[in-house]
Amino acid sequence: MSEHHPKFTLRFQNSRTHELLGAVADEMGLSKNQLAERMLERELHGAALLLESHLVDTVELLRGYRHGEHLGRDIQEFAEAEAHERDPLRSRLAGASQTRDAYGIAEAFSS
Repeated sequence: MSEHHPKFTLRFQNSRTHELLGAVADEMGLSKNQLAERMLERELHGAALLLESHLVDTVELLRGYRHGEHLGRDIQEFAEAEAHERDPLRSRLAGASQTRDAYGIAEAFSS
């Protein structure tokens, strides 16, 4: 029974990158797919370690949070922000237009 290999089509935005992949793969005696997979494995491993580090830091911050210690202060800060900050969604009534309708366009559509 043959082994299933997942497929992924890669489209290069930069044709020079595709050319370099071919040149380096030829020099190393690999196919472009083999070289690309090896390079991706290294990059993805590094990115996964960085992601794991960020997640561990977030978990540590969450573990340090004590509901009882901060709840009152958090509620107070939220209330103050709601009462004193300018509300970007606050609506205003439009007043009468200060400009003159020289051609009577507004009047034509008002009836």
